[in-house]
Order: sequence, then C-alpha cells, then structure tokens
Amino acid sequence: MGEVRLEQRGAVLWLVIDREEKRNALDDAVLAELIAGVEEAGRREGVRALVLTGAGGKVFCAGGNLKSDADGDPFRVDPNRLDNPVAILLRALENCPVATIARVNGHALGGGFGLVCACDFAIGADHVRLGTPEVTLGLFPLMILPSMLRVLSRRDVMRLSATGKPVSAAEGVAIGALSEAVPAADLDARIDELVATLSGGAPTAMRFGRRALNTIAEMPYLDGVEYAQRVLPLLARTDDAVEGFKAFNERRQPRWVAS
Repeated sequence: MGEVRLEQRGAVLWLVIDREEKRNALDDAVLAELIAGVEEAGRREGVRALVLTGAGGKVFCAGGNLKSDADGDPFRVDPNRLDNPVAILLRALENCPVATIARVNGHALGGGFGLVCACDFAIGADHVRLGTPEVTLGLFPLMILPSMLRVLSRRDVMRLSATGKPVSAAEGVAIGALSEAVPAADLDARIDELVATLSGGAPTAMRFGRRALNTIAEMPYLDGVEYAQRVLPLLARTDDAVEGFKAFNERRQPRWVAS
C-alpha cells in the first residue's frame, strides 16, 4: 500500500494512515487503501480484530484533505461516481466480520472523528481532542452523522456539529465517543489487553454477534426480538458453540474450530 500501512501482528490486522506530515488526512487514494484493508481483515485467516490508527502521536486523522490543490478532495462531488468513498469505507467497517478498534493516538477531527465513531471500540490517549470543525468551513459533517448518532446523543451530535468546538478525551469518554482514555504511554498495552480478551472468545460468535448487533440496532424493539430468536438457534448449532458447551461441561478451555 502507499500511504496506509497494513501490518499483521499476531491475530490483529493494523491499518496505519501513514501521512503524518499531512496530519493523516483523507483523500481518494487513502480512502481506497483503507477500504481494501478493512475488506482484507474480513478475508484473512486467523485475524480476530482490526486496529485503525494514524502515524505519529499528534493526529489520529484530521479528516478530509481540504487544501485547494489537493488531488482527490473527498468533498468534491463527481456526478459520474455513484458513491462517496467515505460512504464505501463506512459500509466496509459496518460489514467487517471482526471487531474494529480505533487506536486514537492523536486528535480526531471531521472525517477522522467519524472513523472513531464507526469502530466498535475506541481507545484514546488522554491528550487527544475530538470534534467536527466543518461548520467553520461552511460545511456540516453530513457523511459522518450516521456514525456519530450511533454512539452519541442527538444533542451532543448537534453541539459538536453546530459549534465546531472540539472536546477533550475525558469528555469524549463521558459522551460515548471514546470507550476509554489512557496515558499515551499506556495506549498500546491497553490495545493489546483488549485484543487478548477479544481473542479468547469464539470467532463464530463474534461474526454472528457483530452482524446481529448492527442489524438489531436499526430495528424497532419487537422486530429486534423476533430477529434475535431466529438467529440464536443457528448460532447454537455452529461448531464453535458445540465446542464451547462441551468445554464448559468438561471444565477445560475451549479449542475453537473457526479461525
């Protein structure tokens, strides 16, 4: 890849936006590489989690590259293109069968903040700031509103979007934008701890469960109950579920069948 490094570390696939000099900003090329990386995480055998981060320690991702001479400005509307590449990336993260973790090592702004909200977990360094400054540029964070509304209250989404003012890591935890905030020196250890915990569970359960969670979240309550009772018997008959129950009864650690 060009400006996105793809690194497999054990059972984890890392995607690192590697353009620190440009504040890890997004353009068409970077978005295409991120999409390919997320899709690879779903295909690669043995991968249990995807970590998304930026190079350096100052900026996780500053959103779209807004320089007037930028090649591939994601805010430019091309009438010949059916989908905005940000929309394609958000769909890829939604459909990824493994857990997604945002390693927020620096400030996350605009589209970068949208990526944080789109991941299942978001662990941030305690010095970072999070926000959507689009309104100060005459825009509104439209492409990331669905992701923001999944993890934040409507009032917090409106406050961030309408004022353009960022919040601290501590407030990011309070409003649900971050799962937790830790000292920068402890960030990687905390990521490793989370991945180890996730890797102890059944791979099939994660794949079934992640899809079910995302589906039920968009359903009316009773439709969600109906969907759940149809999916549960399917999950209970998988090889991993059979092994899990057998291991429990034999008082041993399970040996998961799926990869």
